[in-house]
Amino acid sequence: MHNINWNLLRYALFTYRKGSASKASEVLNVTHATVIRSLKKLEEESGVRLFNKSSTGYAATPHGKSLIETAEKIESMIYQWERSVGSDRDSPSGVLKITTTEAVMNYLICPYIHKFYEKFPDIELSLTTSDDFKNISNYEYDIAIRSTPEPPEHLIGRKVFNVDWCTYVAHDCAQGSDHWIGYSNTSQLPARWMVERFPSAKISLKASSIVSMVAATKNGLGKALLPSFIGEHEKGLLELERLDRQYSTELWMLYHKEARGCANTQAFTRWFYQMFGGAT
Repeated sequence: MHNINWNLLRYALFTYRKGSASKASEVLNVTHATVIRSLKKLEEESGVRLFNKSSTGYAATPHGKSLIETAEKIESMIYQWERSVGSDRDSPSGVLKITTTEAVMNYLICPYIHKFYEKFPDIELSLTTSDDFKNISNYEYDIAIRSTPEPPEHLIGRKVFNVDWCTYVAHDCAQGSDHWIGYSNTSQLPARWMVERFPSAKISLKASSIVSMVAATKNGLGKALLPSFIGEHEKGLLELERLDRQYSTELWMLYHKEARGCANTQAFTRWFYQMFGGAT
């Protein structure tokens, strides 16, 4: 293998991480055909088979796994270099990629982002919603903001605030709704409270999206368990009960150790904490 192209390695890296060429193409913002051609070219140049394709996706061969390990080291070095260059700039500028949840995006970032741009007009924020830390662990994003009881050890940052949870109902239904809007995933502590407290609750619908739950609640489909920072912003909702603090969750803002001195990262994390740090 001679003079291997980093872009070819990236196609292999994201195909491995996502398990398919189509999902890799979405992350890399290229066509599915481009990923397929690049993988084929990489295998031709290396002279070995890197992936086995099946009905469930792409699985790396032993040679492929060895290549992925090398690609991850290169990726980390490139990311570290990019962050060091960013720390040398006189003022924060350029693209800052942030991954967070729907709730944080819609109720904490978007309503106040104009205040950030007043201070840092040369930073371009790229915002994506996801509930998975893998995306930032793989250097797809610079900052992750989400609830977690145990932040990953390889990331640094700080807790922004404790998230209190309350039950809400639409003002128009305050006197009579006995139906609930449930969570598709009941593994989180607040959702488990609902299952334990109301095991025989009449569920009108279940949703994986908090934004969808808010819309369903406002339209009178039932009561819902929501973060208090959402209920306090929604005029159409009436708070019924606030859960004990033992059911609170922690909102964390995390980033890579390599980005500790990056001007863009520090600009956003300081602004966000000044806006919301210590709330509730």
